[in-house]
Amino acid sequence: MDPFLSGDVAGAAPLVSAWLRGHEHLVTNIERWTADLPAEGWWWTPAPGSVNPIAGIVRHVGGSSLRLWRYASGGEVDEALRAAGPHELEVDHADPAEVLATCLARLKEVGEGLRAYDLSDADKVRHVGRKQIPVRSVLIIQHLLEHGHAHAAQIIVGRKLWDSGACR
Repeated sequence: MDPFLSGDVAGAAPLVSAWLRGHEHLVTNIERWTADLPAEGWWWTPAPGSVNPIAGIVRHVGGSSLRLWRYASGGEVDEALRAAGPHELEVDHADPAEVLATCLARLKEVGEGLRAYDLSDADKVRHVGRKQIPVRSVLIIQHLLEHGHAHAAQIIVGRKLWDSGACR
């Protein structure tokens, strides 16, 4: 059952509840579509150089979500987290269990932050990225969820292609 069908999150404002259900759906999709994927499937791609491997996408979802959350909440995006961004999709054959664990830990931090989010901060302008582009917190959070779900769709398609064996 899709998380939104569970209704509002108890104690959360309607907008925050919607974000939390969307975030829950993202985590659920990542867990579901990476479950029991053999190690070679994590770094496989049907079109090297054009289509990113599942592991790279999982790593990117965790890293980008955490960066975006920290921008939205006024938190610190340290240099290591910022510098990792351009390399998250690269094939390096890192251990899939570690890639997934790191992603889920980062998404847990995002989820906890969303749960505690004070809607009076929604209108606050935050500065995003190296260029310090001014963006309202509420828009950063919306993008965080949209971005994560766009990449979750890539994970799902990658897994379906892997399972079909059609491209291997």
